[in-house]
Amino acid sequence: MRLTARKKRKILVLTALALALALGVYLFLINAVFVARDVRVEGNAAIDADAIIRAAQLPLGKPMRFVSEEKTREALESGGLVELVSLEKRFPDEIVLNVRERSRDAVTVYAGVVLTLERDGTAIERLDAVPESDAVYVTGLSISAYRLGQVVSAPEAQLRAMTETLAALYDNAATQYVSELNVSDPNAIYLYTRTGMRVDLGNSEGMGDKIIWMTGALRDLESRGETGGRLDVSSGDKADYSAG
Repeated sequence: MRLTARKKRKILVLTALALALALGVYLFLINAVFVARDVRVEGNAAIDADAIIRAAQLPLGKPMRFVSEEKTREALESGGLVELVSLEKRFPDEIVLNVRERSRDAVTVYAGVVLTLERDGTAIERLDAVPESDAVYVTGLSISAYRLGQVVSAPEAQLRAMTETLAALYDNAATQYVSELNVSDPNAIYLYTRTGMRVDLGNSEGMGDKIIWMTGALRDLESRGETGGRLDVSSGDKADYSAG
């Protein structure tokens, strides 16, 4: 059956009206219904959720389309204390921020500023003095620049020496022994224990085994009252101690 010109015009008008109605509904939804109003924070423990929400600088009260994970990540992580794992939009009006609080694994000094670091070298915060904490005090790291929330700029070999040594120390619950970790020479890493004993670690290869040898030797030495001297575990398969 052929459509008359009048029926064709009627169909076109109805189609146009339907499209206009659909567009109107769509614009109403995205501008008046799908609006960022509520925020929930997940993954935080020590840091207050309200502080995280303020730091995220979300466009609350504006349409959800203006909520950008990239911009939120940049704003949130520039504070140093948290990492944005994911941002989820739960329509019509809720945003869920899944975060990870960074751990203060190390402390170092750069240009008179005390920096706390995560074990991968990410700068967490600036302080005026070295804090009273269990974080490992790192020396010999030649930092050239830093930004909170980012890995510090330093020679790659030194960074690798620090990160692999810190990982081995924390993985083996050995930080309790450490007073200072020096990574100035990545091929001759050493640390001082809290009792003043120097421990030579060599390069970063096989660091897990070296730390295991170190902790075993330190437990034995301390049980015999030996708290000074020098311990060499750089071979990775033995611990040599000299009292002098």
